[in-house]
Amino acid sequence: MKTKNFWVLLLCMLAGLTVGYFIGDLCGDVPVLSFLNYSQVFGLEQPVSLDFGVLIAVVKLQIKISLAGVIGMVSGVIIYKKL
Repeated sequence: MKTKNFWVLLLCMLAGLTVGYFIGDLCGDVPVLSFLNYSQVFGLEQPVSLDFGVLIAVVKLQIKISLAGVIGMVSGVIIYKKL
């Protein structure tokens, strides 16, 4: 029996997410498939600045979720389960 590794799952999910975003971006110009590029952005709109006196850090965290990215991530999980 194969032992499944968390890092392999994470790699499959990230690869599926990347391919999904790429396909969604390509399909954005096609009128029939433009729904795949529909996305929502969650996170901080304005960057947060942390001043430590010597060091200043600017943090901006946003997560963009698109339909094609979610489909790609699910396909990555399916590929992981088939391994």
